[in-house]
Amino acid sequence: MRGLKVRGPLNYVWEVVSRAFAAAFVLEAISPKVSGVTSLEGFKEMTILEFIQSSYHIRDRVWELLRYDSCIPLGKPLLDLMRSVMGDPLVRTNTCLGYGLMSISLASTILYSLREGYFSGRIEDIVLAGYNKFEECSRKESPGDLLESIAIASPSYHGRYSRDTFDSVYELLRESAMWDILAFNIINKFAITMEILSYIRTARDDRLINRIGKAYREFSGKYRDSIAFKSGGLMFSEFVMVLTSRVELSDLELRRIFTKILNANLGSISDLVASSVALALIEQALGGGM
Repeated sequence: MRGLKVRGPLNYVWEVVSRAFAAAFVLEAISPKVSGVTSLEGFKEMTILEFIQSSYHIRDRVWELLRYDSCIPLGKPLLDLMRSVMGDPLVRTNTCLGYGLMSISLASTILYSLREGYFSGRIEDIVLAGYNKFEECSRKESPGDLLESIAIASPSYHGRYSRDTFDSVYELLRESAMWDILAFNIINKFAITMEILSYIRTARDDRLINRIGKAYREFSGKYRDSIAFKSGGLMFSEFVMVLTSRVELSDLELRRIFTKILNANLGSISDLVASSVALALIEQALGGGM
């Protein structure tokens, strides 16, 4: 698979990649977990319908990364994603700002590697091989489109950055990494995504859907969710981590506490788990294994 060309085998590989990122978004959403949308229950006026419909937009935006010959922007594809999702009459809400940021970033590194003819049976090697190019391009890219995509999504926690605050997307991500776990993950070569991927590979359960739920709880207790932090503050986010780490509480009990009492949305953890699932699906499809 070395020396892939855009009009040759890469089209097939990229179809697999784009579908994997879409499928992972839905798989994480339907998994049994302690917070967020599941196959049985909605959350914060969102149901599985919005996630399924959003997955088609995610697939299309990842596929369209092929049209960029050299540097693949982060802001423009994310902006296109938010416009298409928010404009979809079956969605009309922000379901995937964070996951869009993760999937476009990761997909870019994979595409850089494949275009250079690099291939490995381990997906993390493919991602890391393309990371330097991703960083190089993000240091050149203006942050305007990325900031506009955040404004379109209108999350209450998006901050007060302007186009004049930073010179590049990389600077914006580096600054945001101090309080946003997704930006931290990207700046640190997707270290948390790779950690969750390793956990999913080794979890003692044959069903992927159950591994996802276990990973969600495991890493909700290990890392501070940015949405919980931005919406409830430091003490609230610490309380969420402590509760998640209490082994005597079942997942069902925790879900009742988080969704019915605390109204805690652990959306950043969801995005990190889903991104690791996408990598696992890609690795499996390209001949590796989970």
